[in-house]
Amino acid sequence: MTLEEKILDYINHHFTGVRISEMEVPLGETRMMLGFVTKNLLDKGKIVKIENSYYPQPDIRDEGPKHSQSP
Repeated sequence: MTLEEKILDYINHHFTGVRISEMEVPLGETRMMLGFVTKNLLDKGKIVKIENSYYPQPDIRDEGPKHSQSP
């Protein structure tokens, strides 16, 4: 599992948000490395940042019902 995958998994399991400093010990990485990789995930739209915390990207399926096309 890559560091990007580990960070994404960690954030996806913390729905109340997580800061870079809170990931250092569990993931065994420096803040600098975590910040760099987390910024890449943010730029790719895989996570959301609100103030200083990172959150899982809301699933597009949660945006409401989709209309089916019936014949």
